Amino acid sequence: MFNYRLYMTAATACIGGLLFGYDTGFIGSAVQIESFQRDFGLNASNMANIKGNIVATLQAGCFFGTIFMSFFTARYGRRWGMAIASLVFNIGAILQVVTTSDLNVLYAGRAISGLGVGAASMLTPTYLSEVAPRRIRGKLGTAYGFSIFFGIMVSYWIDYGCERGLSAAGHDQWRVPMGLQLVPGALLFVGAVFIKESPRWLIKSDNREKALSNLCYIRMAHPEDPELQQEYQDICFSIDEELRVSHGATISEMFLPQNRVRVLIGFAIMICQQFSGTNALTYYAPLLFQEIGLNGTSSSLFATGVYGIVKTVFSMAFLLLLAERAGRRLPLFVGAISMSSAMLIIGIVLACKPPLPDASSPSSASIGMIVMVYIFCVSYSMSWGPVPFTYVSEIYPNRIREYCVAMGLATQWAFNYCISRIVPLAMQNIGWRTFLMFGIFNAAIAVFVFFVIRETSGIALEHMDNLFSTGFFMKPSQWNMRKPVIIGNGDVIDIPDLELDVKNVQGAHMEDIESQSISGSSSRK
Repeated sequence: MFNYRLYMTAATACIGGLLFGYDTGFIGSAVQIESFQRDFGLNASNMANIKGNIVATLQAGCFFGTIFMSFFTARYGRRWGMAIASLVFNIGAILQVVTTSDLNVLYAGRAISGLGVGAASMLTPTYLSEVAPRRIRGKLGTAYGFSIFFGIMVSYWIDYGCERGLSAAGHDQWRVPMGLQLVPGALLFVGAVFIKESPRWLIKSDNREKALSNLCYIRMAHPEDPELQQEYQDICFSIDEELRVSHGATISEMFLPQNRVRVLIGFAIMICQQFSGTNALTYYAPLLFQEIGLNGTSSSLFATGVYGIVKTVFSMAFLLLLAERAGRRLPLFVGAISMSSAMLIIGIVLACKPPLPDASSPSSASIGMIVMVYIFCVSYSMSWGPVPFTYVSEIYPNRIREYCVAMGLATQWAFNYCISRIVPLAMQNIGWRTFLMFGIFNAAIAVFVFFVIRETSGIALEHMDNLFSTGFFMKPSQWNMRKPVIIGNGDVIDIPDLELDVKNVQGAHMEDIESQSISGSSSRK
């Protein structure tokens, strides 16, 4: 089941994350380059507002691109959705490159590119969750987060290299990074032509023969393979049952009692991701590094590049070592606490020991704050960076997954827009209190995770209903941080510690029970 075709399919889809990361990463550093500020007329009086506008127009486009793509992909599939997203993105990228001084054209290009980025951000995690075997679904979902961070890192270092190596007299310092947006856009289009359509979407579209063929191709298995047949039958049964219960409804199913809780949790987890403060650093890292004591454009861009490397390295470590072992709930809880601590420390130190404007080198307090920024980065990269995209793509019923994921991602982009507009103004007006604000938000997020977020690792997509059958808040039996086994009333049980007639277990695969029983028996011996 785990083979090169599966991983190549996932890698191709993850180009959507590379596109997402590069486009959101490069602009925050580009607007700090002096030649960009000169060409577009940025000065002390309008800089914060224009920077916010340039960054935020992308999010506005992403919001609408996410919503539009949910309807397009429900009708025409995931592959063609990716191809359309890449084409729209490249149109916007071309507009950004051709202008040299017109802010309106730049805004238009950013908004159009945002339509493509938003569409890709909705499609990629949806597609990955639908083609991934459940045993490595978290790993492939984390790969999407890694591709975002990799794109951000590449964009940071390209900005740094262009600022250092190209002449400030012309436009190349910022036009070269903008032009390189076209590379991931073109790669995504080419990849979409060759990958196979999602088998789950094909079954939902009543094209079951093609779905079985695609599933066999991706799994590199014979149609009669017992494991493949079990997976295929589970998908078919789940979709047939959802159709029977919903009586043919589609988007309105989101508001049925059994789905409302998951929709609300999906909205909430994406809002929490934005209020963690990560995009304040992603978009405005050079500005924030200058705020805490790194003077000079090159120094702040270099520190931003290191920030991108840290993000990428630790997201890769999480992908390879912890994505399936740690699950979803534990990384989100520990990550929120760690990020809260880092932000609160930055805010307190910045209030008590503000950097001197004319200092020739960073003070010890500034170095301490920079270390806290990197600790925040490590924590985010191994928790709230990759996990929410996996989570919102796996908790919904098959029939309405694209609508629910789109609504969750649209929520993310809407609050992303708010954060991108607020941060430069907040840094200008309330300074260190901005970090305290994000620290308090992260503490609240940890409480939310403890009482609301279920562990989904290892649970088949077709068996999520039982997991969320207890309402918005979990039962006390679900508060532990271990991987769950689900019974019909939504309770979590630990097979090694409980004798249970497996015939009474609903919503868990037999292999989950057997494997846990074996491991429990071994440990007791």
